[in-house]
Amino acid sequence: MSLDQVRDKILVIADQTLKYSRDLKIPSTEVFVYNLYSTNLTDNKGKVDSRDGLSQGVGIRASDGKKIGFASTTGFDEVSLKSTLNLAHSIAKTSPENPMFNGFVAETKTSKEGILDNNIPNLDAKDMIEHCNLMEQGFDSGDNRLISVTYAVDVSWGGYALGTSEGCLASSLITTYGANSFVVVTEAGDRKTAGDFVQGREIKPPVGLAANAMKHGLESLGSKAFGGSEVLPTVWKSREAAPFIGFPFINNLSGTGYVEKSNPWKDKLGEQVCVEDFTLVDEGQNPEYGACRSIDTEGTPKQTTTTIENGILKTFLFNKMYGEAAKQKSTGNAQRGFGFGGGIPFENLPAVGPNQLLVKNVGKNLDEQIAEIDKGVLITGTPIGLFTANPVTGDFSITTNDAFLIEKGEIVNPLKSISIAGNYFKTFKNIVAIGSDREASGWPLDAPSMTFKGHTISD
Repeated sequence: MSLDQVRDKILVIADQTLKYSRDLKIPSTEVFVYNLYSTNLTDNKGKVDSRDGLSQGVGIRASDGKKIGFASTTGFDEVSLKSTLNLAHSIAKTSPENPMFNGFVAETKTSKEGILDNNIPNLDAKDMIEHCNLMEQGFDSGDNRLISVTYAVDVSWGGYALGTSEGCLASSLITTYGANSFVVVTEAGDRKTAGDFVQGREIKPPVGLAANAMKHGLESLGSKAFGGSEVLPTVWKSREAAPFIGFPFINNLSGTGYVEKSNPWKDKLGEQVCVEDFTLVDEGQNPEYGACRSIDTEGTPKQTTTTIENGILKTFLFNKMYGEAAKQKSTGNAQRGFGFGGGIPFENLPAVGPNQLLVKNVGKNLDEQIAEIDKGVLITGTPIGLFTANPVTGDFSITTNDAFLIEKGEIVNPLKSISIAGNYFKTFKNIVAIGSDREASGWPLDAPSMTFKGHTISD
């Protein structure tokens, strides 16, 4: 099935379900139709495993005044759709009123779509094996320090459609491509893991990923204990800075918490929450990002929203209901199945989540930041425990096996496992440098390399 055929299919299902809703005399209905194909191929020591998947279904919200009911189905046939409509309506009639609800999206307006690669639906297992071979270029599989190497290629394509009885009928499509290589190396009892990847909305030749992973893994061997506890600056590579600061920003920019007064920044609008060099944009319209869609999962056009500008908190992110509750418009941030672990979109109600948060590039690259550190730590891998931070106080304590000691502007040696402790709210005001080298991280936030002061490092 081609991308055009997917679009036609999901729009027809959404429109037909709305007609069934009118026949059943349901006062107001929202229909979310989801259809996504995926293929995964892994190569582990020559053992190839290929899997195809299809996630499809319909999520239906029915309202009776301010009462809302929700039900979902994996069936696209008339019987399944009508029974799901009836169930959603019956739940609505017995539910308490939601004073914040003021109806579903009422217009068909769209923003621009992201890049669509028409070659992705045609990729087969043979093509994906060739991509694994590209990852192997320049890789020394005979190095006796190598324990294992794996390759993986993932593609997906499809989209969703949104229809409401108020007059919205729109769709959005996506294609995604990802390739990664992961190695495990050891020497003299020291064991390290490392990986490298490419990702995007179109096919990107994954040349040399295994060699890159191997290089990083070997550089990390010979690690030494930190030897105590000390407050030091930390320097974070681009892909590691992203998840480190991602969790608190996803939480603190939520319009849900702002309306419900549970957001720690609920009283900070117009105030400085970060250093002046820090600007954060929620990007829903850069065509290279997966978050670039013509509509969000309620039918609101996606947009680009500056949330923090020169350190000042400018706005929170909203879907329709929470935006109206805050006496603002939706920022196009309705998401279904968003969050740690995610979820199947058509089985979830729309919530508030970022599109793609981007920290604006500023100046010094990673090497220049390292050169200015008298003593500190370089973080080169995603730490463990990021999601255990206290969202109210901002306190965190995380661990990593991927770090290097810095002394007098030079990388001295890799470190054994260390813990990094601090407070996010202080960290955002203790940013020493923001780099010029932002990379795609695979997280809902991308950042350049960054340097922070005031973190406690210990064994």
